[in-house]
This record gives sequence, structure tokens and C-alpha cells, in this order.
Amino acid sequence: MIIILNFICIILMLIIFLILYDLKRIIEELNYINKNDSNGEITTNTNLSIIRNLTQKINFNLHELHSLKEQQETQNKQFNQMLTNITHDIKTPLTVSMGYVQLLIQKKPQDKDLIKIQNNLNSVNYYLHYLMDFNLLREKSANLVISEFILSDTLKKELFNYYDQLNEKNIKVQINITPNISVESDELLFKRVFQNLIGNILKYAVNEMKVTLNKVDDNIQIIFENQTFEKNADSKKLINRFYTADISRNNQSIGLGLSIVQSLVTTLGGKMIFNNNSDFTVKLIFKHIES
Repeated sequence: MIIILNFICIILMLIIFLILYDLKRIIEELNYINKNDSNGEITTNTNLSIIRNLTQKINFNLHELHSLKEQQETQNKQFNQMLTNITHDIKTPLTVSMGYVQLLIQKKPQDKDLIKIQNNLNSVNYYLHYLMDFNLLREKSANLVISEFILSDTLKKELFNYYDQLNEKNIKVQINITPNISVESDELLFKRVFQNLIGNILKYAVNEMKVTLNKVDDNIQIIFENQTFEKNADSKKLINRFYTADISRNNQSIGLGLSIVQSLVTTLGGKMIFNNNSDFTVKLIFKHIES
């Protein structure tokens, strides 16, 4: 009788050992699949029905998960393409309409209806610009186009492109850009960062702005500073894409632009620091991007 009990105990211990061993291996295979985003399946070396049922259920869930991921990727691609098509379809007639309205205003500068139409078109263009940047950010987050370029020249060119608009708003520009600072990064994203910051300055700045680009130790610093009526707003609120400022009664989202800038800067491997205590200052810091 004792021999039989010992034999049964040995059999039970063996079964438990096999179960624990298989469970350990299943966990290891699951960890590998999760870490490597593999399409593999869980296997078992035993004929125990409980383990086989477990592996079948796990593999079923893995198949469902892989299928959902593939569907999500396909939908994301379709969404990005649709968003690109829509923004381009809107951009062309919008640009033409803005041009016609500008010509009409030159002939009738006091026409209030034309001025109202122009303001509305500018508002549409404002949000379309951010919609295009949002789509660009979604596409670029996975694939940056890295090339060597002179960051100093890129910043100067963007400032020059906005010279007439800054001059029209009587904003004096002080520039302190260290020449020939070369980097290896995505130039298009840097341009979008500069365009968004300058765009915010055009809407909310008064009197003057300062732009600085220099090297501090192993870092590259870019600082945009401007005077504004919008004082002492909470930092977290300012990067909330739904936060709006009531300056000049525009009621347009300052948070939208800063939120996009922060995302772009993060994608480029940098960080954004800003304060709004006296003048509004945005500091961009990038590490290890020198060529």
C-alpha cells in the first residue's frame, strides 16, 4: 500500500513539474512575442489537456490581437492619406479665395464685408495650418528624414519669410543667431517648429521680439522671446491645445500651436521650456544633434 502511495506521489510530482515547466516556458514565449511584436504562437511539450487548452486559448487571443493591429495600421494609413488629401483639397481654393479678397480690398479698402471675409478666411487658414502640422507630426513620428544642414541659415530664412508680416504689425525683431551651427536632423520639422512659434508671435506679440540661437556647452539653444498682453498664464494651460487667448478678440487657440511645437520638439529629441512671468519666452534645447 505504501509503495502504491509513493508511486502515486511520484506521478503527481512529475505531473506538477511538467505543468510548472510548461507554464514557465509559456510565460517566456509570451514575453518574447510581446517584446518583439512577433506573429509567433505558444507551443507545448506535454499532452496534458489543461495545458493544451490553455495554449489554444492564448493562441486564439494572439491571432485576434495581431489581426486588430493589422486593421489598425491599415486604418491609420487610410486616415493619414485622407487627412492629407482633405487638407490639400482645402488649401488650394482657400489660397485662391484669399488672393481674390486681397485684390478686392485693395480696390475697396473700407469695405467692412470684405474685411470680415478676409478675417474669416485667415481663421480657416490658421486652423488648416495646424491640421497640416498635426498630420505631418503623425507621419514623422515614425520616420524622420535625417540630413545635415545649417540650422542657423534655416532659422534666418524662416524669419525673413515673415519679415513683411512682422513689419506690418510693427514688431521690432532683435536677432542674435550664431552663424554656421550645423546639425544632422529633420530640417522640415525644424521649419515647422519655427513657423509655429513665429505664427504665435504674429498673433499675440506686441512691440518687439528676440530670437537667439547659440551653443551652450554640448547643447544647442533656441530662444524666442516677445512682449505680450497675455501675462502669468499657467504653463500647463498654455500647452493645452484647447486653451484660447482673447487677445485682440481673436479667441484663437494659443495652446494648439504650443502643443504642436512641444510634440515636434520631442520628436526631434529636444525639450521645450517656457515662462510667461514678464515677457513670453520659449526655450528649445537640443542635445547631441551636432554633425
